[in-house]
Amino acid sequence: MQNTSRMALPVVICTALLCVAGACAQEFPSRPLRLLVPFAPGGNTDILARAVAPKMAEKWGKPVVVDNRPGGSGLLACELVAKATPDGHTLLVASTGEVAINPSLFRKLPYDPLRDFVPISLGTISPLLLVKHPSLPPRTVKELIDFAKNRPRALAYASGGVGGPLHLSGELFKMMTQTDLVHVPYKGGGPATAALLGGQEAQIGFVGMGPILPHIKSGRLQALAITTARRSPQLPHLPTLQEESVKDFDTSIWFAFFAPAKTPKLIADRLNAELVRILTLSEVAQYLINTGVDVAPSSPAELARFVKSETDKYHKIIQVSGTQIE
Repeated sequence: MQNTSRMALPVVICTALLCVAGACAQEFPSRPLRLLVPFAPGGNTDILARAVAPKMAEKWGKPVVVDNRPGGSGLLACELVAKATPDGHTLLVASTGEVAINPSLFRKLPYDPLRDFVPISLGTISPLLLVKHPSLPPRTVKELIDFAKNRPRALAYASGGVGGPLHLSGELFKMMTQTDLVHVPYKGGGPATAALLGGQEAQIGFVGMGPILPHIKSGRLQALAITTARRSPQLPHLPTLQEESVKDFDTSIWFAFFAPAKTPKLIADRLNAELVRILTLSEVAQYLINTGVDVAPSSPAELARFVKSETDKYHKIIQVSGTQIE
C-alpha cells in the first residue's frame, strides 16, 4: 500500500503542474508584452517587430512594446531574453547572426541559442544578391569566376563587417568556387554599398535585396545572381547561384521570434498561432514584401530544424575561413 502511494505521488505532481501550465496559458497574456530587438530602429529586424506588435496588441488587448537594445553584435538583447521570466511576455526578434553565427564566431557568449531560447516562428527571409560595379567586365557568374581565377586577389568584395551573413556569404563563395577574393569590411551596410557604388575599393559584394534594389534599377550596380535556393518574385528573371553552377549555395538573412527557455509549450504554441495569423494577413505580408523580404512563418519545430541546419552551415564556413571575434 505504501509503495502504491509512493508511485502515485509523481503522477499527482505532474497532473498538478499540467493544470498550472494550462491555467497560465488560459490567462496569457496577463500584462504587456515586450519584443526585444538587438538593433537600432529602422532595420529589417525592427521593421518585422513593429509590423506584428500592433496586431498582437489589438488581438490580445494588452500593450506590445518594441524594445530596441543595440550593441555587442546583438549580445545585449539576447542575454536579456535568456534571463527573462519564461512566461511568454518577453520575446526576442533575432536574425541569422545572433542565433546561427555568433556561437561559432565568438569564443565566449553570454547566452546559448540552443539552450536558452525556445523557437516560436520564423518571420521573414531576406535574400542576398551578388552584385558588381558596372565597370567590371564579367556579365555572368561564370564569367566572374573565370575572371577571379585568372587574377588571384585582384577582386575585392565589400561587406558590412566581419562575421556577418554578407561577409560569410563571400567566404562561402570563395570556398565553393575556389577563387581568391579580398574581403573589405565596412562599418555597416551603408558604407559597404557606398564603396560598391564607387567601384574602387570593392568591385563586388553580397548585399541585402531591399536597400540595393534602387541602385540596380538605376543601373549604378548590376545584379548577377540571388543567393537563395529559389528565385525571388521581386526579381523573377535573376538566376540563383545554384542555377549558375555554384551547387548548393544558399544563404540569406532571416528574422525569427524566440522566447526564453522553459516557456510552457501551451504558451509557445499560442504565440506561434498568433504570429502565423498576423504574418499571413494580406496587409502585413504585403508591407513586409515591399521592404525586400519574403514572408515565411513556420511552426516551432520547423524553426528549430532550420536554426540547427543554419548553425551547422555557418560553423563550417567560420572554421574554414578562420573568422573569429574575441
